Amino acid sequence: MADQINTFSDLQDRAGVILARLNAAPAVAIAAATNPLLAVEHLGYRFNPDTRTGIGDRIRLGPTAAEKLAGLRTTIARLVDRQVDPDDGPAVRRLLTDLGVLPCPDGDEPDTDPPRWQPGGAGPDPLEPLRDRHAVMDPLLEYRRISARRPRFAPPQAFAAILSGAVTTPLTAVTGRLQSPDPEPDTHPR
Repeated sequence: MADQINTFSDLQDRAGVILARLNAAPAVAIAAATNPLLAVEHLGYRFNPDTRTGIGDRIRLGPTAAEKLAGLRTTIARLVDRQVDPDDGPAVRRLLTDLGVLPCPDGDEPDTDPPRWQPGGAGPDPLEPLRDRHAVMDPLLEYRRISARRPRFAPPQAFAAILSGAVTTPLTAVTGRLQSPDPEPDTHPR
C-alpha cells in the first residue's frame, strides 16, 4: 500500500526521504523538475485526491497564491452549482457553453485554454472579452491570471516521455535544498 500524503505538511515531513530517493534515481529527479507531484507518485506515494491540487498549487505558486486559488475554485463552484477545473480548457468550454456565455454572437469562439506562462508573465487571456457575460467570469479570469504566474507542471504524457528518455531535456542533473517553512527563521537561537 502506498504511503498517503494528505497535506503539504505531510509532504514536508517526507521531503528528506523523497529527496534522497530522487538523488538515487537521476532520471526520476530530472522528470521531477517538470512535475514534482508525478515524481513523488512514481516513488510510491499517493496524494489524497481532495488535497492534491492544493498541494501542487502550493509547490508551484507558494502558500498565498495557493490559498487564493482554493478560494476562487470554491467561488466558481458556488456560482455554477458544480465543480469545474479552471485549468482544463475543454471543461471551461463546456461550462461556458452550458451557461450561454459561448458561442460568441459573431461565431468566433475564443480559445478556452488557460493563458500560457511566458517569461515576464502570461499574455492576455482570450476569455477577457467575455468578462461581463456571467458572474462566474470575474473569479474565473482572476484564477487564470494567478495560475499563469508560473509554468504549469508537465502533463503525465510529457513526464513519462522524459522519465523514459524518449524526450530529452537540457537538464543533466537536478539539485534541491530543504527550506524551513518558518517565515522568520532568524527569531530562533542558533
